[in-house]
Amino acid sequence: MKQKSQMSLLKITVNSSLKDLLINQLSKINNVHIKPLSKTKKKIKEKDPILEKIKQLRQNLDSLFKKLQISAYNFQELKVKKDERTHFAVKDLKELINHTAEEINFYLNRINELDRYIARAKIELENVNFLEKSYQILEKLNITRNSLITFDQLEFKIFTTFTKNIENLETLFDFSSIPNIYKTYNLSEDRLVFFIIYPKDKEQGLIERINLIHAEEIPILKKYLTNEGVNFTRFNKELIMIENTLRKYEKEKNQIRDDNLLKFAAIDEIIQNIEEYNWAEHQFEVISSDRLVLRFFIPINRKKDVEQDLIKKFKDKIIIESIDIPKDHSISEKKRISPEVEKKILKRIELTDQNNQLAEKKIEEEDLRNEAPTIMKNFFLFRPFEILTKMYGTPAYSEIDPTPFLFFTFPLIFGLMFGDIGHGLCLIIAGIIGGIFIKKSNMRKMSWIIFYCGWGAVIGGILYGEFFGSEEIFGMALKPYIIPFLNISLNNPMENVMIIFKAAIMIGVIQLNLGWFIQFLNYWKQKQKYIAIADSLMKIFLLSGGTYLIFIWGFDIYTWMEPPYPILWTLIPGILLIVMKPLGRLIGITYLKDESFGVLMGTGTIEAFETVLSIMSNVASYIRLLALALAHISLLIAIQAMVDILQGEGILIEIFRVLGLIFGNAVVILIEGLLVFINSIRLTFYEFFSKFFQGSGTEFFPFYMDDIFSVIIFQTEAEKDVIFEEIEKEIETKKTKEDLEEAIQYISNKFF
Repeated sequence: MKQKSQMSLLKITVNSSLKDLLINQLSKINNVHIKPLSKTKKKIKEKDPILEKIKQLRQNLDSLFKKLQISAYNFQELKVKKDERTHFAVKDLKELINHTAEEINFYLNRINELDRYIARAKIELENVNFLEKSYQILEKLNITRNSLITFDQLEFKIFTTFTKNIENLETLFDFSSIPNIYKTYNLSEDRLVFFIIYPKDKEQGLIERINLIHAEEIPILKKYLTNEGVNFTRFNKELIMIENTLRKYEKEKNQIRDDNLLKFAAIDEIIQNIEEYNWAEHQFEVISSDRLVLRFFIPINRKKDVEQDLIKKFKDKIIIESIDIPKDHSISEKKRISPEVEKKILKRIELTDQNNQLAEKKIEEEDLRNEAPTIMKNFFLFRPFEILTKMYGTPAYSEIDPTPFLFFTFPLIFGLMFGDIGHGLCLIIAGIIGGIFIKKSNMRKMSWIIFYCGWGAVIGGILYGEFFGSEEIFGMALKPYIIPFLNISLNNPMENVMIIFKAAIMIGVIQLNLGWFIQFLNYWKQKQKYIAIADSLMKIFLLSGGTYLIFIWGFDIYTWMEPPYPILWTLIPGILLIVMKPLGRLIGITYLKDESFGVLMGTGTIEAFETVLSIMSNVASYIRLLALALAHISLLIAIQAMVDILQGEGILIEIFRVLGLIFGNAVVILIEGLLVFINSIRLTFYEFFSKFFQGSGTEFFPFYMDDIFSVIIFQTEAEKDVIFEEIEKEIETKKTKEDLEEAIQYISNKFF
């Protein structure tokens, strides 16, 4: 376990021409956590042109996928063999971006072109359909090609407008103003068609009136008219032709989508890899014109394999340095000088304030434990609770992971607030179903947490003697359970409120002490044993002594002051909490020498008072165990009382009673179960974790580039050394000399 979670820092120095190959190789290893380059070493740029190109790639691809109605779900269904993957052979990242952009733009341009054709065809189809419906009105009027010729002084026109304008037509076409004949026909729910016959010399006035209602003229085209009437055959031919054209465009669009789905998946994957690659590329430190340095963390048990892999790949073209990072003491990339030597150096060198600060920064090195990522490796039973730990924060590299403790404390606290055997069994069944059938990782973990909380509820139900709000199970009475050593029973909480109250306080004291004990272990593990005793252990004694004082002697202050002076149970730890840190500096504890006696005494006093005040509020928070347990039982009693209102006999009444009990218990499990779960998280985070857990770590995230659909091959030109070049020149000179001698011999034989 220690080897799996302990880290090494590898420093790789490589020629800049091999940067792409190195990143690609680290991706294949898939077990390295690249150390981000510090901001002071990064070059400040207003705009990164590569990043802008990557953003443009993503936008164009998203636009293409939107037009083709492609989502990530379509790629999940693809099954690709290794030899079917799309290969991208390029020199560097720039060429990869350009190649990907060309691929996307080729398809995007064609899809945009097809969309324009489809939109144009749809408009044309709509116009012809509309025109056909309008000409059906002309068919009713027996309009033919010859009938239009008969109009000499009169004009015949047909218009379409919205049906809401039908009331305005009578006013607009008043016969006294403009002699005319018009008639309307409904074309659809919101459109109508009307024809009008009027004198030709009144056309200007009529057009002005027509414009008031935004009516559109339907052209009467001779190609749609014959001597017998309307040529609907031509309409049908045009509609069929447009529909065929539309289907052709849509078919080509769908064919582009279906035939290239694998390629689109590869392009999407390549852009994700380009984003990862671009980030990794910016973590290189430039140390010369052609030399780069990259640092990354690796689990210590994989260090040798990775080093051998890199040496085999790059041979003598790479320099590897490594530092194993312990968890129990600080370590920096460079060996730190002692504080005494540091002070002497700063005293001897006369610098300005600004230069002095720069000198201190150069001398002081960061503790690598603050930057090392954390691998959370827990036993498979504990693993689901990692999701709760991460909600608070990732454990720091040198911290104890609290996940195993959650496995025991969280379900127990939940169960004491939700104590019922029947409800616990329901949660167990629900957790098993979710854990087996839910595919999403986090949801599956949450299902197993519910499963464990169900066991906590069963334990609570045994202690309280509750089974679906009843004190018997399948006709058998639940006997009170006597807690060993304490010789008390929590059975029937409604009648034993004070016992439950004391039990809740005691559970709070135990969990708070557990938190400080883990803090004690953290200090001890980091070689700060004196602080572990002076801080964590004294707080444990203070809380335990105070609890013993209250439980045995109550709140009678005068009794506290009388023999055997029980006040000492809290007074002595409190005083030691104040004075032990200044005393530690006096006896020469190294990590306390930087602080003065006054500061240590002041902070110790403030911390002691804050501890006392926080203990009171923290312990009081655990009263919610009692409150929610009583609320849970009260709700079940209320549901049973409501069901008992249904009096009578018969199957129907029994069915209603059973349905009422099922519905009532389901509501309690869902609503109160959620409330209890939230309060369990609250107690865990704010009362328990706050005592020892910082949660300021970085989770170990291996650098990798996906290769499910695509393969990136960086092709670099082989470097020729000086000896190879000289040999090559010698061979070329010798070959030229031989060719020349053959030519001379040929000419001599032929002409002389």
